[in-house]
Amino acid sequence: MTAAVITASASIVVAVLVFVLNQYAQVRAERRRARLDRVASQLRDLYGPLHALVDVNERLWQALRDDNLPGRQHRRSDAALTEDQQDQWMRWVQQALMPANIRMRDLILGRADLVIEDGMPEPLRAFCAHVAAYEVALAQPGDRRPALITHPGAAYVDYVRRSFDALKREHHRLLATRRGGRR
Repeated sequence: MTAAVITASASIVVAVLVFVLNQYAQVRAERRRARLDRVASQLRDLYGPLHALVDVNERLWQALRDDNLPGRQHRRSDAALTEDQQDQWMRWVQQALMPANIRMRDLILGRADLVIEDGMPEPLRAFCAHVAAYEVALAQPGDRRPALITHPGAAYVDYVRRSFDALKREHHRLLATRRGGRR
């Protein structure tokens, strides 16, 4: 009788242990799936498009600089630019740079829930403020005063690139964990 009780008790303990471990594994798998979905959404809906637009604008900006674009101080001073240079600069701003900036700003504001950090990071806030200020500056075509808020520059570009790269690494890690079991 004692052997039967021990066997039955051991069977119950093993069954409970298997049940608990199975529940734990399911919770971990659900959390990993939820994290994978979140990261995929962050990449697809915010940081991926933002990264591509930043890359395009940076390439355009570099091409303009390589083509002897007058420096910031010269662009801000009416006397430094010829009328042709000013017209060329405004064409680039209005037809290439600002449309991409507006799309980036709209992405940031429309998908702020996908930002990695708990709050809105300073480079994103500064960029959105710059775009709004530049829209006001462009609203008066004859007025050649600079935008009230300057572009955050490298801080913004670095933030977008670092965030995109970090999310891509995490996405690959989560996919590898999902495929290969534990890692």
